[in-house]
Amino acid sequence: MDKAELTRRIEAGTFAVDNGRVLRTINILQGHDIKLHSLQYALPDIPSGTLSESLFYLQDAGYIRARDTVNHTHADVTGMKETTAVRLTAKGIQLLKGYVSDPAVKV
Repeated sequence: MDKAELTRRIEAGTFAVDNGRVLRTINILQGHDIKLHSLQYALPDIPSGTLSESLFYLQDAGYIRARDTVNHTHADVTGMKETTAVRLTAKGIQLLKGYVSDPAVKV
């Protein structure tokens, strides 16, 4: 195993851990509008770009959904607007409860 392979494994592991932390944080705050900037405050040790990457993955995988809290319409986490809020989907809850697994999310 060379240095490049070790680096790739470390980055993949960190990505999975960060995804799990974001998902668990959303779960803890479930029942409220969890605005994207609130996640940044709740997870200050995850850099903004890394948090965005996790949110993109979790949304594309179907574990979270985003909506605009003003217009009450579907939103995308790529916008990262002040009015964008996220919540778990049924699939996200299944992942957290252990009914399904994803190698890119360590719960």
